[in-house]
Amino acid sequence: MSSSTRSRPARPLATALLAGAAALALLASGGTAQAHNGNGWNWGQGTPWGQQRGQQGSKTSTLHSFCAGSTPACTDNGINTPTTTNPPEFGFWASGGPTSGDLILAFLTPETTPPSAAPTIGITQAAKGTPSSITTTLAKPFAWTRRDLASYLGYTPAHPNNPIGAFKSVSGGYDVYVADLGSQTLQSQAQATNGPLFTLTAALPEYSYAVAFLASTPLSDCQSGTAYGATANSGALYIDGKPSTPVPEPGSLALLGTALAVLGLAARRKRRA
Repeated sequence: MSSSTRSRPARPLATALLAGAAALALLASGGTAQAHNGNGWNWGQGTPWGQQRGQQGSKTSTLHSFCAGSTPACTDNGINTPTTTNPPEFGFWASGGPTSGDLILAFLTPETTPPSAAPTIGITQAAKGTPSSITTTLAKPFAWTRRDLASYLGYTPAHPNNPIGAFKSVSGGYDVYVADLGSQTLQSQAQATNGPLFTLTAALPEYSYAVAFLASTPLSDCQSGTAYGATANSGALYIDGKPSTPVPEPGSLALLGTALAVLGLAARRKRRA
C-alpha cells in the first residue's frame, strides 16, 4: 500500500477537526446562528421570536382588581383580593400599564338551578361611547367545574392561567357571566383609578368573584392572532360578604308566590263572608 493511500483517511478527520475548532471559536466569541422560519421561532436558539423582543412572546398584561369609591380598600392577600362590601365598586389595573385592548369582565357565581339573575354592571368611568350600564350574559349553559377559566370561555391563549383550583371550592362549580366592554385602557397600579370603574346594580351571591380579560392583537411582533391578558389568581376580586340586600333563592321565590296566593284567596273569602 502506497503512502498516498495511507494518508487519505486522515483528510476527512482533519476537516472535521477544523470545523469543530471553528464552531468552538464562534461560541467563544458569543456568536449565534439565527434564522427566522416564518412561524415566530429562532432556529439557532430554539426561542420564540417574541421573547427576543420582550413580553414573553405576546403583548398581554397581567390584570389585578382593586376597590374604589365608597368601597373600603381591598388588598391582595396572595390568594385573592377579598371585599366584604356587596355589591362593590371596583376596577382593574394592568401590569406595565397603561395598556389598551378589548376589555371583558367575567363574574363567577356559585352554580344554582336555575342560574342566578345576570348581573348588570354600572359603568361610572370608561371610554367615550361606552354605555353607562350593561347587562352580562351567561357564558355557557353548563357550569365551570374543571380546567382553567380561559379554556372554558374560549379565550386562548391567555396568561396567567386561572385553574379552578385557585378559587374557592363550591358545590356544582361556577356559573360564569360575561360582558364585553369594547376598547378600554387599563392604567398602572399607581394610576389605577384613572381607568374604568364599575358598580353592580344588585348584589352578587356570597362567594362570587369578579375577574377580567384584556384582548390584545397582534399576538407578538412576529405572530398574528389574539392573546388575552388574564387576571392574576390573587388579583381576582372575591365577594366575601353576604349581599346587603339578600338574593332570594329560586325555591324561596316560589314559596313566597304560593304564600301570597293563599293569603289573597283567604282575604277574598273573608270579604264575601
